[in-house]
Amino acid sequence: MHTNYSMNHISFWVLCTLFTSALSAQQFSAIYQPSDAEVRVVTKQGWETFLAHHETQRAAGFRLTDLETYKEGGDERSFVGIYTESPLPDSVGMATSWSGFIKLKRKMVKSGYTMVDVAAVVLNESDANFFGVWVKEATPTIHKVWLLDSRETILKKTQDMAKSRFKIKRVHVLDVPNGEPSFVVLYHFSPVDRYNFLFFADEIEDFHREQKERKQSKVELIDFDRFREGNETHYVAIFQDGEYDSAFATALPIAEIEATGDKLKKERGLKLANLSVD
Repeated sequence: MHTNYSMNHISFWVLCTLFTSALSAQQFSAIYQPSDAEVRVVTKQGWETFLAHHETQRAAGFRLTDLETYKEGGDERSFVGIYTESPLPDSVGMATSWSGFIKLKRKMVKSGYTMVDVAAVVLNESDANFFGVWVKEATPTIHKVWLLDSRETILKKTQDMAKSRFKIKRVHVLDVPNGEPSFVVLYHFSPVDRYNFLFFADEIEDFHREQKERKQSKVELIDFDRFREGNETHYVAIFQDGEYDSAFATALPIAEIEATGDKLKKERGLKLANLSVD
């Protein structure tokens, strides 16, 4: 991966982040899907605090299925987890480098775990943290995770992986201070004849149009993220063939994301399945 950080870029980025945080609370995008299982959303400040509460959720019969993190102003970093009622063992871990994250991934594979979600955050011009969520099933899924440095690279990698029957599962955008985002991308092997589609949009209207057309073609949204290139906001999504009821919400604070989930649960039996930081 190519990086070219500078202190001027960092200073500008930090000032913009602080200014944006002061204007409004952190906003999120969410995907809602049908589920008979109970779902909980947990937000905790501080990684150690989140880990302690994670053990509480595990003891109550819930496993982590989605993890996001954000920081507002001078507050301690917050972690948001979607927990789903499940008897399956789970695990969540963090590494302070990409090489460390790959070592952690390999360790979890040896223990019979499958990675189901990824997250990452840039701390400064040279440091980043990488997070993984794992589940232990009777038959682990063969999976691969890559750190890619451009749209072109991720598109080519996804096409190459598809030839070996690896489907793109998650894409987490790592916004870096110099305006050149990187992508942490998770692929799952599947012999099943299903198709996953990666889509980039430069305007939110283009994304909504694509989502509507895909749904009419019996293809559903399973992952979404937005990212910046310079001063422009762009969007990336993963679609998967399937036909079921679903809903999407974007640019909302976490309280409204949860309230929307409560309403969709009562009206249509939908639960929060995927969350991303805007």
